[in-house]
Amino acid sequence: MKVTNESTGAFKSFYKQRQQIETEAEQKEAKAAGLTVAASLAGALIPLAVYNAKHGKLDVIKDVFKKEASSNIKDKASAISGLIEVDGIKQIGISVTGSILGGLCAGLVTDKNEKNRNSKFEEAIYGFLNCMVPMGIITGAEHLVEKKGIKTGILGKALIVAGGIASGMVISNKAANKINENIFKDKKEDTFEKREIKLSDCAVHADDILSVMVVSKIPFAKQLGKALPLIYSHVGFETGSKKSENKAENK
Repeated sequence: MKVTNESTGAFKSFYKQRQQIETEAEQKEAKAAGLTVAASLAGALIPLAVYNAKHGKLDVIKDVFKKEASSNIKDKASAISGLIEVDGIKQIGISVTGSILGGLCAGLVTDKNEKNRNSKFEEAIYGFLNCMVPMGIITGAEHLVEKKGIKTGILGKALIVAGGIASGMVISNKAANKINENIFKDKKEDTFEKREIKLSDCAVHADDILSVMVVSKIPFAKQLGKALPLIYSHVGFETGSKKSENKAENK
């Protein structure tokens, strides 16, 4: 085959078009990821702030700002940050649920692939159970220990947290896979890809680890606790950015 200037020009044109398509696809992916991050973070923060405001935190802010002479910037900042403070399982549930719904909505808006959409719903169910089941086990165990008057100390607290996270993640994994299989299993192909436990799934249990650190009087642990909604927003992002495992379907 003879290579002419015309054929070389056609190849260059094709290559340039391909590069342009790839660049546009990358830009679209980046924009979708940015929207998902923002929606997940907003979902984790806003409902939590509203809940805390209605349950006394807004009054604390008003009191601090009224004391203009005695309240310094640090006190005011601490009072405001109290709006996103997490100190109970109800607040965890609010922040996690808000994050998942935010990430899910962003993902559904930016990704029209039906298989990917189903994967996002599966991840939403998985993420919620992975957060709440271990939390429920830990809270229940702590309540039982307190009711029985058993003194656990730091080591006992750490064992309850570790045991609750480990057992809860296994239970939630099996429960989520079972629920998702019944809802989303491909009836035509009779297949279902089970979700395996990932290391990143442990991140949402940072609040229990931080609580042990607080009891252990490790410096800055209590202040770090106010960053928990940022960790919970990760669940929403995982939900919104989830894609089908079948790469061919994503093209």
